[in-house]
Amino acid sequence: MFSPAYDLSFYEFDKENDPKNYDVLLCDVVHGKPPLKPLYIGIGWYWYYHGFRNGAETLQLPTTRGWDSRFIDGYPYITAIRTTKEEAKAREPVFREKIRPFVENFDGVWDRLKTDLIKMYKEAKDSRGLKEWKDIRKLSNNDLLSFFLDFTYIINRKEGETHMIMLMSSFYIAGLFQQMWQEIFGVEASIDPDFNKLMSGFESRDIWIVRELWRLGRRAVELGLDKAFNKENGEEVIRELDKSDQGTKWLEEYREFLIEHGWRCERMHAYDTPAWVEDPSLAIWQMKMLMSSDVFPADAERDRVVKEREDAIDRVLGKVPEPKRPAFEVLMKAAQKSGYWSEDHTYYCDFQIGAMGRWIVTEFGRRFADAGCIDDPEDIHFLHPNEIRKAAIPMERINLRPYVERRKQAFEKSLTIEPAPFYGDIEQAQAVLRSDPTLQVSTQVPIVREELKADLYGAAAAPGVVEGIARVIMGADQLPELKEGEILVAPGTSAAWTVAFNLIAGLITDGGGSLSHPVIMAREFGIPCVAGCLEGTQKIKTGQRVKIDGNLGVVYILD
Repeated sequence: MFSPAYDLSFYEFDKENDPKNYDVLLCDVVHGKPPLKPLYIGIGWYWYYHGFRNGAETLQLPTTRGWDSRFIDGYPYITAIRTTKEEAKAREPVFREKIRPFVENFDGVWDRLKTDLIKMYKEAKDSRGLKEWKDIRKLSNNDLLSFFLDFTYIINRKEGETHMIMLMSSFYIAGLFQQMWQEIFGVEASIDPDFNKLMSGFESRDIWIVRELWRLGRRAVELGLDKAFNKENGEEVIRELDKSDQGTKWLEEYREFLIEHGWRCERMHAYDTPAWVEDPSLAIWQMKMLMSSDVFPADAERDRVVKEREDAIDRVLGKVPEPKRPAFEVLMKAAQKSGYWSEDHTYYCDFQIGAMGRWIVTEFGRRFADAGCIDDPEDIHFLHPNEIRKAAIPMERINLRPYVERRKQAFEKSLTIEPAPFYGDIEQAQAVLRSDPTLQVSTQVPIVREELKADLYGAAAAPGVVEGIARVIMGADQLPELKEGEILVAPGTSAAWTVAFNLIAGLITDGGGSLSHPVIMAREFGIPCVAGCLEGTQKIKTGQRVKIDGNLGVVYILD
C-alpha cells in the first residue's frame, strides 16, 4: 500500500488513500528533476515543508494549511492541504490582519528578515573560526557534529520558516491579484502580455550577482587578461591567470568576491553539487559568457522594460471599473513585489543554506570514507541525519554501507524512470493550485486552447514571439554547451541558470508558473518564454527549429 521513500515514512505514498484525500498530487519537476538524494530530502526538503505549513498556519491563510509531499519512484509530488469552506470563513478575518504588514510595507518586513538570516549564517561561521571553505577541516569531530546539529535543527528551521512565510505571503497576494485579473479581464493572468509587463522591471539580488560577474569579467579585460579566458575550462583559466602579477591581483579580487558571495551550489536544492566558494573554477565559465559585452545585458533592457511596465499600468488601470480600481491598485503593487522577492530571496535563503549544508556534509563524507564507514565520500548523500550522528564520534566502529547500498540502488533506478506528471484526478489540479498559489513556483497545469493547434501549451509565459534552434539542457552544468541565439529547453531554471539569459533568444521549460524563475528572468531580459509545458524536454530535440509565442503561451515544433 505504501511506496518506499528512502526509509523516510514522512514521504511514503499511500496509493489508495492519498489521491482520495488530496484529489491530485503534481510532480515537482522544477526542484526534483533529476531526483533528489536522501540526505537533502531528510534535511532541506523536510524543513521547507515545515516552513510551508508553519507559514500557512501563522498567517491563517484561508484556503490552505500549506503543502503536503510524497516521493514516488524518487520524484517529489506536491499538493495543498486545503481547508473546508467553514475553515476558510473563520480564518479570513485573521488572515486580513496578518497579511497587512506585507501589503503595506513589504520591503520593511523582508529587509529585516534577510538581515537576520545573514547574521545567523555569519555567527555560525565566526563562532567556529571559519571563513574559507578549507577551514572546516580544522574542526574536531565533536565540533563538526555540533555544527551539523545546529545546521540541521536550528539554522535550517529558522531559514525554512523565514523563507516560507515570505513566500506564502507574497505568492498568496499575487494569487489574489491574478484571480482578480481573471474576473475583470476574463483571461488567465499568467499568459496575458499586459500582466507580464506590469510585473517586470524590478532588480533582484540574483541579477546583482550576475552583474558582479560581468563586472569582474570586464575588470579582467581592462587588466589585459582576456586571453587567459580563452582556455578550455575554468581550472586552466585560473592556472594561466596565476602566472602574472596582474592575474594574481585579479584572482585575489575574485577570491574575496567568492568568500562573500560564492556560497551557492550549482544545483540550488541539493547538497551533491559543488559551491562556487568550494571550486572557484565554476563561475569562470559563467563570466566567459558575459565578459564580451560592453554593457551588462539586463541593464541594456532596463529602460525599455520599466517604460513598458509604466505604460502597461496606465493602460490596465484605465480598463478597471472605477469601484474596483482602489483594491486592484493596492493588490497590484503588493503583487509586483512577489516577483522581485522570488528572485531576491535565493541569495539569502536557498543558496546560503544549501552551500552551508554541502560544506558540512562533504567534510563528514571525507572523514567517514577515511575511517571506513562508507566506501566513497559521495555516499554521504544516501544517509540520514541520525546515521551521521551514529558514526560522528565512533567512526572506525560503525558500518554505514547497508544504508547506503539499498538507497543508492533505489536512486539509480529512479534515474531510469520518467516520472508521471500527476497522481489522482487531474481535473482537480486548477482547484488545488488556486487554493495555494505557492505551488505555482514548482508545478503548474498547461492552459490548453485547442484552437491554437500548438505542439506544447504553457502554464505561464513572458511576452514576445521568436523562432530558433532548440538546445535541450537538463542541468546547469551543461550550460557551456549553449550557443548564442538558441532556444533553451529545460526542466526548469533557477538562479544558477541566470547567466544563460544573456545568450538565449527564447526559453521553454517543463515546470513553472507565473512566479517561477524562468518567467521572471525572461521578463527582465526581454526574452519570450513559455513555462509549465510538462513535456518540452521530451518532445523537443536539440537541433530542431521551434517557435515560441509568449503572447499566447504556446510552442510550435517546426521540424
